[in-house]
Amino acid sequence: MTTPVREEDKKRAEEFKQQANKHFQEEHYNYAIECYTKAIEIDPSNAVYYANRSIANLRLESFGYALEDASKSIEIDRTYLKAYYRRAAAYMALGKFKFALKDYEAVS
Repeated sequence: MTTPVREEDKKRAEEFKQQANKHFQEEHYNYAIECYTKAIEIDPSNAVYYANRSIANLRLESFGYALEDASKSIEIDRTYLKAYYRRAAAYMALGKFKFALKDYEAVS
């Protein structure tokens, strides 16, 4: 059983996410990953943080990490469609086309 995240901690996590988004926009993907990781450490129940870190890893061609984060995002929130797209992109990059197709079909 997980401990609920306090509101003040959720706010801190969101601040790290905003910093990460800024780094991502500036194409500083390593810094973005660091900030998304800090947000995840504070609030590991937020699917968006994992999905965002996944896309940053995709941009760095760290496809295994991208796949892991996208899968975790889906595990947390099966309705978060961006995570399926990101996992499919990671599968494509890894040459796992059948798995990628399955994720693309899940969102269409």
